[in-house]
Amino acid sequence: MKAMGLFDFLDGIPDDYVPKQRMTAEETEEAFTYLKNHPLFIDHIPEDIENYPELLALQNLQYDDTPVNVAASLLKNANEIMKKDGDKNYFQKKAYEIYTDAIEQDCGDKELMAKLFSNRALISYKQKNYKCAIQDCKWAIENDPKFIKPYFRCAQCLYQIMHFSEALKFCNLALEISKEKEIEELKKLILQQIEKQQKKNEEEKQLQQIYTICNQKGIRIGPSKITLPPEYQPQKISLEQVNPPILTIPMLVTYPEFRQRDFIQYCSEQTKLYQILAPLFQTPLPWDQDQQYNLNTIECYIELDDGNYAKLNIKAKMLSIMQGYKVTVKEFIEILVICPKTNYYKKQFRSEYNVLNDQ
Repeated sequence: MKAMGLFDFLDGIPDDYVPKQRMTAEETEEAFTYLKNHPLFIDHIPEDIENYPELLALQNLQYDDTPVNVAASLLKNANEIMKKDGDKNYFQKKAYEIYTDAIEQDCGDKELMAKLFSNRALISYKQKNYKCAIQDCKWAIENDPKFIKPYFRCAQCLYQIMHFSEALKFCNLALEISKEKEIEELKKLILQQIEKQQKKNEEEKQLQQIYTICNQKGIRIGPSKITLPPEYQPQKISLEQVNPPILTIPMLVTYPEFRQRDFIQYCSEQTKLYQILAPLFQTPLPWDQDQQYNLNTIECYIELDDGNYAKLNIKAKMLSIMQGYKVTVKEFIEILVICPKTNYYKKQFRSEYNVLNDQ
């Protein structure tokens, strides 16, 4: 008779034991499925946990304890979910529910409650539910004023909804606790946005003032139909802050005969047209080879709102030009300059431009 080894009778069953009846394929598959779904072998929380009674029962065991222990256990579970699958929407919602369950334990441990609110706020931030995240951050701070994370997360949320002043306040509070690089960087972004917003508000305030003064002076203003080349970098209509304020308007001077342009950045409403143009004719125009263009020979025209062109009095002030013609002042005024002595004027100008009778 063959000698038996130590493992030959494992659990009373020898190694060479052959059952009289083997498991069927269906029974084998059923046993395998049972083991696969057993809590001991599951390596992640399934989405349909209600279909796993053993796992559900184990999960429910964690509620049979003191509120502090239950909340701490739930915090750990939710944190594990976020670490492993925090970028997936389903698991974010699952972790959010667990944090909420933990918060509802009302355990009385302020540091623990602060972590729960702060972590739940992170999920709301990821899902762009910024207002809920801000409220959770504030509750976290209320529980633990020395906990830095909710200050930072609150500032992030406020930045996203463009509440920059309040975001700056929470950044500064966070920096009082610890000088973290990430918080410093966020503060720089917030300060940049505050500066940009202040500049925009100032521009809007000035624009409203310009509209009011133009309305009082009987001047119509509106958007421009012409896009200027970037090299002109035009200034917008602005106000010279004197009493009463004086309008300054950029002017585009066009020479139709030569297809050339000049741009004048500042033209005061109180300045006469010939005074504005005079610096352009101190020397001959480089493209006027016949030197026919000068202040004594040129005529100036402006386009009216109906598309016609009217001849201007070169000795008139800009204010009277803007008031006296049916013209909407755009971001700048365009003036056509032409010399009536040239062949271009005699043969082409009046056929290309619909000029009204001289006024």
